[in-house]
Amino acid sequence: MLEEIALVIKSTPDQLWLETETRSSCTHCSSSQGCGTSVLAKLFSVKRNQLNVENSLGAKSGEKVIIGLPDELLVRAAIWAYLLPLISMVLVTIVASVFGAGEGMQSLLGLLGLAVGFIVVRRHTNGERSQQRFKPRLLRMAHQVEMPVKY
Repeated sequence: MLEEIALVIKSTPDQLWLETETRSSCTHCSSSQGCGTSVLAKLFSVKRNQLNVENSLGAKSGEKVIIGLPDELLVRAAIWAYLLPLISMVLVTIVASVFGAGEGMQSLLGLLGLAVGFIVVRRHTNGERSQQRFKPRLLRMAHQVEMPVKY
């Protein structure tokens, strides 16, 4: 389960509006002081994301909660986002090659296949059912988090 701490910015008895921060993993590495990627990551400000979830824990504004996404859902989303457009591009290019299209036309049709793949992904993920499926779940209050023991 992929978990993240979120701050409750608004609450009702049945809904929560949460805010999370997108951070670079570079700030957590032991060699971040000498790494060029870390320097670039520090140049860009922290991005804040807002979302709403069902208030199944009775959380109130100002409290911190843990939200999560199942790992298999993340893998499935990655397959839809990356693999389907690539497969579409390759299949269209192969079909163009079989029908005797030149290299330039194969390239253009491959790009068209890639675009069609992205459109299919967008239509699949923009439906109400998909939006509910890809929505994070409220897991627990943040004060209930167990801190790992460092040795």
